[in-house]
Amino acid sequence: MITYPPLSFEQQKNEVLQRYKILDGAAQYDATHTAHTVALVFGVPIVLAALNERYRDWFRCSHGVSGTSRDRLQEFCAHANLSERGFFVKDAREDAYFSNDPAVTGSPEVVFFAGVPLRNPEGKRFGTLCLIHNKPHPFAGADLKILESFAHLVGHDICLRSAGRYAVRDLLEVEKDKCTLYELAMTDSLTKTLNRRAFFNFTAREVRRANRYNLELATLMIDIDHFKQVNDVHGHAVGDQVLTELMEMISKSVREEDLIGRLGGEEFAIVLPETTPKQAEILANRLRIEAKALRFEGEKAAFNITISVGISESMDTDRDIVPTLERCDKALYAAKRNGRDRVEVAPFGWQVKSNETV
Repeated sequence: MITYPPLSFEQQKNEVLQRYKILDGAAQYDATHTAHTVALVFGVPIVLAALNERYRDWFRCSHGVSGTSRDRLQEFCAHANLSERGFFVKDAREDAYFSNDPAVTGSPEVVFFAGVPLRNPEGKRFGTLCLIHNKPHPFAGADLKILESFAHLVGHDICLRSAGRYAVRDLLEVEKDKCTLYELAMTDSLTKTLNRRAFFNFTAREVRRANRYNLELATLMIDIDHFKQVNDVHGHAVGDQVLTELMEMISKSVREEDLIGRLGGEEFAIVLPETTPKQAEILANRLRIEAKALRFEGEKAAFNITISVGISESMDTDRDIVPTLERCDKALYAAKRNGRDRVEVAPFGWQVKSNETV
């Protein structure tokens, strides 16, 4: 079953995000597994990728530290970002530069520290991969090379995912533009129902599908009784409100696969796939009752509306929705002639003569 209209922008957005596994917005990508691996290799309790704020908002790579301590270490590790290459401090308590730092004198009581800058492909530094221990820890030149290798992997991961995030945002902008263009081209600007062109296009597919698989297809034609008086007495702005609220009510009362179109003025049609005329009549009477319950504030007084409905089923000789609408229109005329605020069903096989006014 094809769904009309197509997915909304938010649904499109969620599909794009899921397809690329890259989250846009506040959600963070968690690389804790990488930090845990580094901790195992070096035998240290804390590993932290201290990042510039731009990356820190969405990428997290840490092990053995959380909360306030992690925030404190972010500032401490930033010192290593000033270094062209990595460096390490065997005992920060004895180092003139670090000894008074809050991360050394307080939680998490840093003693050993080693850090290597994280870089983008152009060599620009944007963070530091840090090893931290609360007691002196052996560290040699070979260890520094291994840490640099890990830093390269983390930096590459961050850059790749950052590029992916921008790509997703571009895709979302394209999807948003497509949805906007679709709405402009296919929907009625006031009621947000399908416009005439889209309605006839989509319903022709449903008629062909019903014929191909021998399925029921019913159509309602709805007209607001004495709508001209609403505009004349209360003004066109109130008339627009009537159309909008009526269609909002109807849209909530039908299925997702049902097609609602504005044929012109106050006249609308609903095509109901896999629906018998009897089922369509039950729906039409429910809509008629719910329409009467709507209340509108006019310039002089509050008022209600009524609707008349004509129903017809599609025939296997139909190639599009036009013949069905002609039968609906004839049934709608009968509903109005018989007192309005009622539903009339066109008899099966009822043909509209070529010279007959509908």
